[in-house]
Amino acid sequence: MQLFYYPIPKLTLGLIAGIFLSDYVALTLSTISLWTGILVVLVLLFHFETFMKKYSMGSIFLMLLFVVLGLLCATLHHPKTNKNHYSHQLQEKDDTSSVLLLKISAELNPTLYNIRYVANVLELNNQKSMGKLLISIPKDSTIAPWAIDALLRIETKPKTINSPKNPYAFSYKNYLARKGIFHQISINPQTKFAHIKGKESIKGRAAIARHYVEQKIDALNINATSRAFLKAFYLGIRNEIPEDIKTNYKNSGVLHILALSGLHVGLLLSILELLLSPLVRIRQGKKMRSGIIIIILWGFAFLTGLSPSIVRAVTMFSCFALARGLNRQTNSINTLFISAFMVLMVHPNFCFDVGFQLSYTAVLGILLIKPILDHYWQPKHLVLKPVVTLLNVSVAAQIGISPLSLFYFHQFPLLFFLTNLLVIPVLILCLWSGFFIVVFSGVEIINKPLIFGFELLVELMNKSTKWVAAFDYLIFKNITFNGVVLILSYCIITIFFMFLTKKSFRKLIYLGATIVGLQVYIFFAFLKDSKQEFIVFQKVKHTVLGFKSGTTFEIHKTTKDSVQFAFVEEYKSAKGIRRSETSDLKRLYSIDGYQLLLVDSLGIYEFRSAKIDWVLHRNSPKIHLEQLINALNPKLIIADGSNYKSFVKRWENTCVKKGVKFYDTQTNGAYIYRLD
Repeated sequence: MQLFYYPIPKLTLGLIAGIFLSDYVALTLSTISLWTGILVVLVLLFHFETFMKKYSMGSIFLMLLFVVLGLLCATLHHPKTNKNHYSHQLQEKDDTSSVLLLKISAELNPTLYNIRYVANVLELNNQKSMGKLLISIPKDSTIAPWAIDALLRIETKPKTINSPKNPYAFSYKNYLARKGIFHQISINPQTKFAHIKGKESIKGRAAIARHYVEQKIDALNINATSRAFLKAFYLGIRNEIPEDIKTNYKNSGVLHILALSGLHVGLLLSILELLLSPLVRIRQGKKMRSGIIIIILWGFAFLTGLSPSIVRAVTMFSCFALARGLNRQTNSINTLFISAFMVLMVHPNFCFDVGFQLSYTAVLGILLIKPILDHYWQPKHLVLKPVVTLLNVSVAAQIGISPLSLFYFHQFPLLFFLTNLLVIPVLILCLWSGFFIVVFSGVEIINKPLIFGFELLVELMNKSTKWVAAFDYLIFKNITFNGVVLILSYCIITIFFMFLTKKSFRKLIYLGATIVGLQVYIFFAFLKDSKQEFIVFQKVKHTVLGFKSGTTFEIHKTTKDSVQFAFVEEYKSAKGIRRSETSDLKRLYSIDGYQLLLVDSLGIYEFRSAKIDWVLHRNSPKIHLEQLINALNPKLIIADGSNYKSFVKRWENTCVKKGVKFYDTQTNGAYIYRLD
C-alpha cells in the first residue's frame, strides 16, 4: 500500500477533509482567511525538510494548512457567499412575484411528469444577480423545448425545494444544494414569459454537437434497445433503456456500465492508446500520442455536452495520458490525486458527488490492491492470464467501491465478479464497434455489419445480466451501513492490505482491534436498538403505517398497494431491520395505551367499545369534523397523503377552532411517535 508514501495524496486528503468539514463548521470567510495566513507563517517557520517522513511540526502544520485550504475553497465557491446571489434579494415571506432574467445552462433528465432545466439567474427585479434555479415544465405542455443559452424573462415566485417527507429518505433538496440550486420555478402554458435566443457559449455549442450526434444515432437502422445503449455509452442518455434491463444490471452489480463515467473514458483511453501505438516508434512519439489522446478525450467530452461526470473523468484520464507521455507511469497514485486536487479546487462540491467518490475509489483500488492480488495470483498460462488479470482488476475496483456502494445503495451482489467477467469484455467490444458506428454513421456498407455485431453484443450483455440477476438469493439487500461503519470498513481494508504488503504483528493487532471495534459498534447501534416507533408515512394517494419494535418492522397498507415503497426500504436499512412483515390496514390500533381510529372514505367513526385518543383520516372522508370531535373527543387528528388538500385545510381550521392538535403529513412529513 503505497498511498501514504507520497506527499501529494496526503495533502489532497487534507483538502478533502477540509471540504467535508465545511459542512459541519460555520466560519466566516475572514476567520478562515486569518487561520490560513497563520498556518502559512507557521509552515514557513518550521519549513518542511522532514516533511512527511516524520511527524514533525512542519508536516503537521502543512497538513492543517491544506485542511483549512479545503474550508476556504468550499466557502469561496459556495454560491451564497457572493453578495449578488439572488437569495439575498428574495423576500421569502413575501408572496409577490419577482421579475427574473434567466439563461438556460443545462437540460436535466426528465422525470415521469416533468421536463427539467437548470437556469442561471442574470437579473432579479432589474438588479444584477447570480445563482441557479431549477425549472420544471409539464410533459404534456405545449411549450416548445428550449436550447442551452436561451434567455427567459419571466415574472414568478421562486419556491424553496421541499425536504424529504419521510425519515431517512433521499433528500433531493440537499442533492440540488450541493450543485448550488436552492429554489425552483414551475412553468405552464398560462405562465407569461418572453423567450429569446441568447449569446452562444461553449456549453451551448457542446449541447448542439450532442444533439447532432443524437440525431445521427436516431437515424441508424438499429433496434430500439441497441440504440438506447449506444446513446448511453456515448452521450450519457440512459432514460431510453427499459427499466427491467436497468434492474437486471443493478442486481447483477454492473449498473455503472450504463452510466457514462470513468469506466467508459478509461476504456476509450485504452482503445486510443492501442490505435495510436505506431506513433511510439517515432521520435517524441509518446508525447505526440499523449497530446492527440488528450485532444480526442476532450472532444469526446464536448460531444457529450460537457456533463460534470465526464469532465471529471476526462480530467483524471488526461492526467494519466500526460504522465505516460512524459514517462511518469510509476507515479500513478500521485497522478490520480493531482487530478482530484485540480478538480476539487475548481468544484469543491464534487467531493460530495457519488459519481466522483466511486470513480476515484475504483481507480485507487485498482492502483493499490491489484498489484497485491497479482503477487498472490498470477498464472503463467497464456489463456488464463488475461482472465485472471480482468478478474483482479474487477475485484480490486469492487473492494475500493464496496463500502461506498453499501453506504449509498444498501445492497451487495455476491456474483459481481462473475458478471464483470462476462460483461466487461463484451462492453469493450461494444465501445469499439459503437465508436466506429458513430464515426461511419453515413456509410451504410461499413455500418451494416458493425450494427449487426453491436446488436448481438448488447443482447449478450442483457442475457448475461438477466441470468446473474435471477440468483436473487445471492443479492444481499437492505444492508445497514452508516457513516461510522463506512469509515471503519475503509480502515479495515487499508490495514488488511498494508499487512499483506508487509506483514507485522503490530498491523495484525491494529486489524483485529478495528474489526472488533466495528462489531461492537454494530451490536450496540443496531442489534441492541430496542426502541419502538409508530409511523404514519407520507405518500400521495396511499396510507402506509409502520410499527417498529427493535429490529422487527411491520408495515400496514391497503391490499391493493402491492408496490414496494422506496422510503420504507430506506427506513429499514437505516434502522437495521432484520425482519419485516406486511399486513392489511385495520380500523383500530392500540399504541402505547392510545387508541387510534382510522376513518376512511366511508366516513364511519361511531366506535363505542373504547375511548378514541387519535384519529387518522384517509381517502378524504366526507364527514362533519366538529361532530366527530364532539362525539369522540380525540387528542390528535392526523391527515395523511391520501386526502385532498382542500379537505385537509378545512380540517385544520376546524381543529384550531376546537382546540384539537392537528398533524398534516403532506405539510410536515411523516408522523413519528416514539414509544418509551
